[in-house]
Amino acid sequence: MDELLAMLEQLGENQEVFKVLIKTQVEKFKPLVYAVGGELLEIYKDYADNKEIFVTIAKVKKNQFDAYVEVGFTPEQAMAFLLNDMTNMKNNISKAVSNLGKVKKDK
Repeated sequence: MDELLAMLEQLGENQEVFKVLIKTQVEKFKPLVYAVGGELLEIYKDYADNKEIFVTIAKVKKNQFDAYVEVGFTPEQAMAFLLNDMTNMKNNISKAVSNLGKVKKDK
């Protein structure tokens, strides 16, 4: 690792060599990155076209909303609970992703 850092420091001193090295590596790996990106895009398209996923999610949210109303909350309160749950979930996911980055840096 120290050798790599020393090489990078030397390359940083000679910016033209560094630029050529970076450009060469980018061109070398560009086809692979595009191929992987293309496959990920195809998976995402399949996911987007799969209405069953979204129907299931909608049913869960509707059932949750109905349950809140059935136990005595107003529709507005029920919606506020759902929005709060989604916000908390988003925040927790963001924290988890952020913590993953910290764990990798610590290793």
